[in-house]
Amino acid sequence: MKIIFDIICYFFCSSLFLISCSNNDSSSGSSSSSETTSSSDNSTNSTSSYLVSEITQTNEGDGYLSGSFEVPSNGISFMLSTFMDNNSAVGFYSLTDPDGINILNSSSALYSYSSGSLGAYGFASVLVPHTTNFSAKAGTWTFKNYNNDRVKLNVRTGSTPSTATFSVQAYITGTTWSANDIASALSVMSNIFNTNGITLSLKETITISDGQYATISSSFTDSTTSALISQGSEDSVNLFFVEDQPSSETAILGVSSGIPGAMAIASSWNGVINYLSAHAIGSSLSSQLLGETAAHEMGHWLGLFHTTESTGDSFDPLSDTAQCPLSLDQDSDDKVNAEECNGYGADNLMFWTTWSASSQAAGKTQENLSSEQQYILKYSPIAK
Repeated sequence: MKIIFDIICYFFCSSLFLISCSNNDSSSGSSSSSETTSSSDNSTNSTSSYLVSEITQTNEGDGYLSGSFEVPSNGISFMLSTFMDNNSAVGFYSLTDPDGINILNSSSALYSYSSGSLGAYGFASVLVPHTTNFSAKAGTWTFKNYNNDRVKLNVRTGSTPSTATFSVQAYITGTTWSANDIASALSVMSNIFNTNGITLSLKETITISDGQYATISSSFTDSTTSALISQGSEDSVNLFFVEDQPSSETAILGVSSGIPGAMAIASSWNGVINYLSAHAIGSSLSSQLLGETAAHEMGHWLGLFHTTESTGDSFDPLSDTAQCPLSLDQDSDDKVNAEECNGYGADNLMFWTTWSASSQAAGKTQENLSSEQQYILKYSPIAK
């Protein structure tokens, strides 16, 4: 069985990808404004900044909470996030733009993709733009959502972006490998994004020596996983290179906390996991594959979907990414692998699975991003 890239704990996952998550009863209440986090960057190309704040909500008395927020005239993008600390189901019933259009309704391009509309456990979000069909329109936006503990908003303002830079913080756990062992993979990851017009500013890798984090679950609602991910920096994309995952779980290469994750918000969803043992060749690590995995999971965390899912009948919402239909399934296993999708998007960074070992040995890579995929990254709320 092929090792797959990632598992995302959302209702839209197929049974192949679904993690078993707790589903406790929701509790009602309202959130109030309490904290603000901001970041800015001045460069020769552009000036942009983001602001994270908590939104005051009104209890509607019908099981829903409502709220509103303003996007200024120089708004570039935003992410609206809802949290439930007991990890029960949360999501948005509606998100209405200044023109009165509910961008989460059943006719919307986001309806079948955004965790905000489909719901998730503990955390769900809406990213604008999540496809090129949407923009962060200036004016008053309103929303209704399920009961939650808090709703946070991250708004980016500034000039229209033509490039993007992301701050990246890597962490490594366990004792088998050290920061030096993942340095080449980080270079591969950085080169992938650089080739696609995205710059990564890599911070020095942090070693986490606490033994409890050497092996962690791929479920972000797991208490140990949550404690690790919550250590992530608020101003960076956090990449956790973990030694291994429990033997009771299906072996995977890596997993993102969301599509997107909790950008610039310290929480259990503020990062991605890359499993080192899954990339081992003897006592060494496959730097190329590990670099691709880290870049792939970072892509998810910033809002990119799989271009084609394993079943060959589900694709991302972007118009310029290649699709690989199930009709190309040559071995009749009801899945489309990379070899079967050669020329149909298998070389895209966000394809659902890796090339086979023999194809990797022959030099096959997954490093490409389409123009619209690059657009989503450049407009990211935490890009500079």
